[in-house]
Amino acid sequence: MNLKTFNFVNVDAIYFKSSSDLFTAKTRLKQLGIKCYESDIIPEERYLMERFIYGSVELTQNGKMSNNLLTFYNPNLISSNYKPTFKILSLDIETGQNGTIYSFGMHTTINDSEIKKVFMRDDSLENIKTDGYITYFPNEIELIKGFIEEFNIQDPDIIAGWHVIGFDLDFIQRRCNFYNIPLNIGRGNTPISIRHNQNKLWVCNITGREVIDGPPALRGAFYNFESFKLEYVSNELLGKGKDITGSGKVGEIERRFLEDKESLAYYNLLDCALVTEIYNKTGLVDLTFTRAITSGLSMDKVGLSVAAFDYFMLPKIHRAGLVAPDAEDMNALDQGSGGLVFIKEPGFYNSIVVLDFKSLYPSIIRTFFIDPVAHLYRDENSVNTPVGVQFAPEHSILPNFIKELMDKRETAKKEKNIHLSQSIKILMNSFYGVMGTPLSRFYHPNLSKAITGTGQWLLTTVKNMLEEQNYQVIYGDTDSLFIELKSNETENYNLSAQNLTNSINKFLTDLLEKDFNVKSCLEIEYEKHFRMFFLPGLRGGISGAKKRYVGLLSTNNGEELTFTGLEYVRSDWTKLARDFQYELFNKIFKNEDVAPYIKETIKMLKSGKLDSDLYYNKRLTKQASEYIKIIPPQVKAALLLYKDGDFRGRIKYKMTVDGPVPEELNPQNIDYDHYIDKQLKPIAESILPFINLDFENIVNIKQPELF
Repeated sequence: MNLKTFNFVNVDAIYFKSSSDLFTAKTRLKQLGIKCYESDIIPEERYLMERFIYGSVELTQNGKMSNNLLTFYNPNLISSNYKPTFKILSLDIETGQNGTIYSFGMHTTINDSEIKKVFMRDDSLENIKTDGYITYFPNEIELIKGFIEEFNIQDPDIIAGWHVIGFDLDFIQRRCNFYNIPLNIGRGNTPISIRHNQNKLWVCNITGREVIDGPPALRGAFYNFESFKLEYVSNELLGKGKDITGSGKVGEIERRFLEDKESLAYYNLLDCALVTEIYNKTGLVDLTFTRAITSGLSMDKVGLSVAAFDYFMLPKIHRAGLVAPDAEDMNALDQGSGGLVFIKEPGFYNSIVVLDFKSLYPSIIRTFFIDPVAHLYRDENSVNTPVGVQFAPEHSILPNFIKELMDKRETAKKEKNIHLSQSIKILMNSFYGVMGTPLSRFYHPNLSKAITGTGQWLLTTVKNMLEEQNYQVIYGDTDSLFIELKSNETENYNLSAQNLTNSINKFLTDLLEKDFNVKSCLEIEYEKHFRMFFLPGLRGGISGAKKRYVGLLSTNNGEELTFTGLEYVRSDWTKLARDFQYELFNKIFKNEDVAPYIKETIKMLKSGKLDSDLYYNKRLTKQASEYIKIIPPQVKAALLLYKDGDFRGRIKYKMTVDGPVPEELNPQNIDYDHYIDKQLKPIAESILPFINLDFENIVNIKQPELF
């Protein structure tokens, strides 16, 4: 097949018998100034993607056993729907302040059976001793060797843990290097490899095994917690936590190792078991596997959206006679704009319905045939988008793939396959970002411009259509519209909202066919209804604030007060402030007088009855010692605990008359005026003017007299 570049220039294809020859030739050619195409694709990944193999394979010859591995020589591979049952081992180590390993914890569940093991160091012993699930070793060398042997006996498919790469496995690797012990825990007695990737994230390669690290895997699955510490997440998801918590953790581990090794083993094993339960509760392994077979990437790479796009698109463009450039040869041009946000005047509104465009960006791609190849072949007969970027439908690839994915997602929803549905959604929603980033070989600013520009046009067009019908569109954000129903529509708001969606969908179908000669794949849906709704203003301004609102949501079980973007849902505000804001809105929406509540809250605050609600919980994004010019309160609190500045993470503190004091130092002399001025007053003043009340008048704050 004759292949051409995106500029329609012919290219030559060179084939090599080994990867080393390929990489040597690539380096030499680039040194000579000869441009290479797709030379950054890993050969084995190219082999799989060109055969449309996504995750599971079927081999067409019998293998031979070699080094306890079933080995195949030059087999033919075809795609398969095989889904394995994984053996998952949860791993955790305990270490000492002296930089050595105290114990290894291992926990495995498979086919309703549970394996619990702790390997503990006991320097007082001369030989190995086993007591229940604990095996004692006389020194660290024997401890590490015993762990490696047991790990290979257990032979897990997946290693689970909490920061298991960046802490546990990295620590084990460094201790093995210190003693010159090969950490051969890959299948076939192979070593592991730990490194940082280009995004500064930990990566671990282990032959025949995968590592799924708890915090990054949960973030990738769109879980959001105030803290991703194991103690916090396990309490949130399981209702139980670790055996040792708080600032005295290090000292307690040292004490247990010296005085109560059985108790330390329990702590070590409990951490492993908590991780196992979290993975089971969230279905994290199944979700990761499903994302792998959906994207074609291995389980440790499912978050790499650019690589997933390559995996799908490259074989398709080859069959269209094209080759793509190396990713490093892309140049950043104009960046596409984001989603449109518009806001009416701040204040209270009644009977608000929220309408959402279903899969907006993927649907725009389908409707206007937005695609890297279709963009190359555009001409005067092509489909035009509302922002003037054209695409040739007959050359499009991506829109058909999105239709396949959408159909699969609908089937997954009907079959209640939550993980497949979520995996497809994540993949589809990544396409816009990939085509809009210079890190992708398929990047072009017109692609993201066509998507976001059309999205903005859609939101504005529908808003104008509704306002012509005398509706108030009070808020819009990317793919959502918040619409105030008319007074005669509020009683049967569900029917009214559905009538609105039907009207909008017909309007868009007719408009797109008439003005753009395309069949609309867009669909707006009725999502929810708020009986009462509040849009706050910007601090110190009169305009509304983006992505901030509160409403009384209508549900099957009654009405529910919900917040978006306000202090109530922000972990960096105190519980005092969050509770205060919630109760203010609760009373206002019930048409109750808020003045007595405000006075009572301040009275209780000053009497000390609310002291437990006054903690700030803030994160230090770098080491405390690195804050030099500006030292915020959380850093000052951290420096009282860690005088050398060696701390990074979350810290809880209260404001006292002497400044911020961390929880561990039992803060006294609380600065109650600080909490009134910096927590209660800003919240009250963002609400009260809209109901004709004034915070200072309510609390009778007297201004200082002038003499």
